[in-house]
Amino acid sequence: MKIITHGDTLTVSEIQELVASTSGSLQSELNAALGDSIRQIELDLSQTTFVDCGGLSALVAIRKVAKGLGSATVCLLNPPKTLQRMVSMMNMSGLFPIQTTQTLTASAA
Repeated sequence: MKIITHGDTLTVSEIQELVASTSGSLQSELNAALGDSIRQIELDLSQTTFVDCGGLSALVAIRKVAKGLGSATVCLLNPPKTLQRMVSMMNMSGLFPIQTTQTLTASAA
């Protein structure tokens, strides 16, 4: 896992699996990297190959921490289709803005 801060954005990438057994370390490392100036948390899930309900719970916990910072948002970058379906089926689409490479390319044009 890699965490980079750029201005008011914290980006987490290189997440192989988002599962119950790894969600604790994700949350711990993210909490350690957060500062008062963070307004957006980006989770780059382009390398994520598997997500379970524990991973979904981790996303909800991360969003809760972000809201505790004030107006911080949690954005999912290039999540796998399975996670996109899980978020949609759980009626959580409004909680996590999703950006895919296609979305980013279209908005840049």
